[in-house]
Amino acid sequence: MKNLLIISDLSYLEPINESSLVIGGGNVYADTFATTTAGYGSAIAVAGGLAIGDETYTNTRANTTVKDLGSLEYSRASATGTAYAKTGNQTASSTIRSTSISFFGH
Repeated sequence: MKNLLIISDLSYLEPINESSLVIGGGNVYADTFATTTAGYGSAIAVAGGLAIGDETYTNTRANTTVKDLGSLEYSRASATGTAYAKTGNQTASSTIRSTSISFFGH
């Protein structure tokens, strides 16, 4: 079975560009993002999730560690995001992971 998007309730058409969000297939949408950075003395982790539908689930986790081990400094950042949406028999899901690790000698 093919997934179809049928738009029949518009009395006019409006132009859109590539960055416009068009949601179809029973208003089901899932998206996630994660970004990490690790550097000398710092670590940053950010994660997010978006789910649109009758039944939705999102989960994010971000962890950072910075350790001074004497002659060596260690930084680590990790982030994960999960999103799931369901409306009727239509589903959408997204998962992402990001990890950054840095070592610096004194």
